[in-house]
Amino acid sequence: MSNPIQDDAAGGKWELVVEHAAFSPRDCGTPLVHGGKMWLSNGYYHGGILTRDLWSSTDGAAWIRVHADTPYDGYSPLVSYDGKMWAVSRTIWTSSDGVEWTQVQEADPEARQVGVPVVYRGEIWTFGSQVWKTTDGARWSCVNPETPWHGRGNFGYAAHDGKLWITAGAVSAQNDPPEKGYPHLTTKNDVWRSTDGVTWEQTVEAAPWDPRMWSPAVSYAGRLWVVGGYDNVNARNLGDVWHTRDGRTWRPFVSEPTFKGRHASSLYVYEGSLWMAAGNTWPVVNEVWRLTIPWEPGR
Repeated sequence: MSNPIQDDAAGGKWELVVEHAAFSPRDCGTPLVHGGKMWLSNGYYHGGILTRDLWSSTDGAAWIRVHADTPYDGYSPLVSYDGKMWAVSRTIWTSSDGVEWTQVQEADPEARQVGVPVVYRGEIWTFGSQVWKTTDGARWSCVNPETPWHGRGNFGYAAHDGKLWITAGAVSAQNDPPEKGYPHLTTKNDVWRSTDGVTWEQTVEAAPWDPRMWSPAVSYAGRLWVVGGYDNVNARNLGDVWHTRDGRTWRPFVSEPTFKGRHASSLYVYEGSLWMAAGNTWPVVNEVWRLTIPWEPGR
């Protein structure tokens, strides 16, 4: 790999907001910013236990449980669209307050919602092996029946700079030599983007960060960020943070203090800051961290 270009901004650092939040320790919790609040939905606990609940916060420190037994699919991603919260997975649900949920669509026989959802160009888009979009959650149109990175899972994804992005992830194929963590998987450190969901460009085949999965991506301060994740090659958690403006040139963000390496954390962009909640450090945790940087989005 090439040597990483050092960070060109100073002044920002990670801050531990709360070490033990009111929600239980977890990873794979679904983050959402909606209605002037941060929301955290469901999640994984050791031994394969699925936690079903929904929490909200206005400051990252105090969390209120809004729902004790969520009705939508266990690991369903959430998006904010048309003034409502949407749970988009094999089934589609919507809510205006997080308390009362209405099922919009039953289990999809074409499994299009297996793709992850983002709000893009005034519609809900899902992208995975295929790309679909909708304006009402019930009627879907296929944008792309097969993406060039189809078959990949556990990748980072975001809408950023007027484009759809995916980062890293894993495919079900054994590497040579086999990776130590899950030997039936091969992890990636490439980056793809698209303006229309049809044509995808691989901006970099091998980014300067290690191959990884369960590494969330987010658009913040005019840059695309990759935060932590799981290094399957060496069976370890990662605590590094990287950002880019164009998907090609990546810079590490180094901060003291910083969080312990983890995978499957929940990221938010809220009130001018980047927030990280929970995640799996072995064990899973219920911390909340915040990063506020002085960059202007155009810098």
